[in-house]
Amino acid sequence: MSEVSRQASAKVLAATMTLMAREMGALTPPLSLWMPQPTAIDIKDAAQAVISGQAVVLWVDDSHPAMGLAVCQTQPLESLLLGQGSLRLIGPYMVEPDSLQRYQNTKILAAKAKEVAKISQGQFLSIKTWHDGAILRALIDEGFQMAEIGAKLTGTLDFDPQANDFSNIAGVSLRKVKGYEIPGLLDEFGELFYDGHLKHGPYLPSGFQNALWREVALTDFKRKEPFVFLFQDRPEEPIGLAWGAVSAPASTLRAIHVSQNRRGQGLGAYLLKALFKQMNQLGAKRITVETASWNLPALRLYQALGLVHDTPLVALHYKPKS
Repeated sequence: MSEVSRQASAKVLAATMTLMAREMGALTPPLSLWMPQPTAIDIKDAAQAVISGQAVVLWVDDSHPAMGLAVCQTQPLESLLLGQGSLRLIGPYMVEPDSLQRYQNTKILAAKAKEVAKISQGQFLSIKTWHDGAILRALIDEGFQMAEIGAKLTGTLDFDPQANDFSNIAGVSLRKVKGYEIPGLLDEFGELFYDGHLKHGPYLPSGFQNALWREVALTDFKRKEPFVFLFQDRPEEPIGLAWGAVSAPASTLRAIHVSQNRRGQGLGAYLLKALFKQMNQLGAKRITVETASWNLPALRLYQALGLVHDTPLVALHYKPKS
């Protein structure tokens, strides 16, 4: 696809997703409980991926974009670690109250995603989607396997930028770090990001999840996304890390980690309040976080900070038969 065609496709995608977001906002339960509105950052990221040639838009019906769509990332970050045969499906997005029609639309999109994977010689296709029975049945009927159930929570970032509204804890301190320190710090944390994030079961190679999040950390640090590092004072030792991604007025929590022997001391809340304050100073008004449904400590922490459940999520994977 030429650059002009990619730009045209991205414009139609952005306009369609924006329209869908408005219509979803007007929906009444139960559909709106499990099919979230595309956020501004969702729309921006999808459009940029299409323009850069790293994703293609899949339409339920090419002549009627609003019937439903999904975005197939042909070069997601996972491909750096799994090889170029890794693809990721984002969505599906549709405003369709009839469950049978959602099922049929999803089957069409899943089949098209599998065809993209076949053409690109993809060996692994993943999706993290909504907890909608019609969508899940369609994906499973197309050969996808369920990996894990998670939760999405949202909240507001209404901190006064001038206020120190999180309590200090004796013996620990926050400090900025240099880029050259990052790899060593991540090494010291060890198995970093199995806490609070979806881990996709036996479908991925051993160590994949940790390696993926290290790569995300290095990439985001270079992009100057907000990071908070927490150190024990004497002797100085890294004991906590949190960082996010900001696209004002929205923001996303990438990860939070507290050393195993320092948990249960309020350090998670300490880190998040400091990070949320940074995000607020960068213009973010809302925060979105995701965690595995089994991670009760993380869920309790997010709820204690005022975040509320938004949408259940389900991770699924498709591996073509060899």
